Amino acid sequence: MVIKGQNLNPKGRLKMTSKAVETIVCPKCRFRQDTELYETINAVEDPELVDRLFAREINVFTCVRCGHKAKVEAPLLFSDLKTEVKIQYFPAIWLDENPAGFCQHYREMKAQLKAFQADFGFMAKSIREQEIRVVFSMEEMIAQIKFKRHPRERSQARS
Repeated sequence: MVIKGQNLNPKGRLKMTSKAVETIVCPKCRFRQDTELYETINAVEDPELVDRLFAREINVFTCVRCGHKAKVEAPLLFSDLKTEVKIQYFPAIWLDENPAGFCQHYREMKAQLKAFQADFGFMAKSIREQEIRVVFSMEEMIAQIKFKRHPRERSQARS
C-alpha cells in the first residue's frame, strides 16, 4: 500500500474525469517514478473506467524496476449522472494520520458541490438536490456503485 497526499483533487469547480501525475517511491525497492492517479471518474464520460474500477485497476502503482504492485491510497470521486450516484472515497488511514487534512479536503469537496449546483442546478432538480456519499474503503465504493446501478432488481425484490 502506498499513501498519497491530501491535495489530489484540484480546488475550484468539480471536474469530469481527471487525473494527476504523482511521484511514488516503491515500497519494495525504493525506486521513484511518476504514476498517473485518477482524482475523479465520470461514468458517463468514461464508462470503460467503471470496468477498470470494478477490476481494482484504478490508482494502482506498478514499479518499472522491480515489478512490485501496490494500491495507492488516494481520494477518488466517482460520478454517474445517469444513475445520480456521486461517491467520494477517502482513505480510512487519513482519519488516523491526518484528521485535519481530511476535514479540509471534505470541506473543499462540499464547496465544490455547492458551486456545481449553483452553476448547473437550473438544469434539473436532481442536480440541485444531489449529495455526495462518503466512503472509507474502495470495496464500499464499488459495492455502492453496483447497488445503485441495479434499481430494477431492487424494486422487484421489494414486490
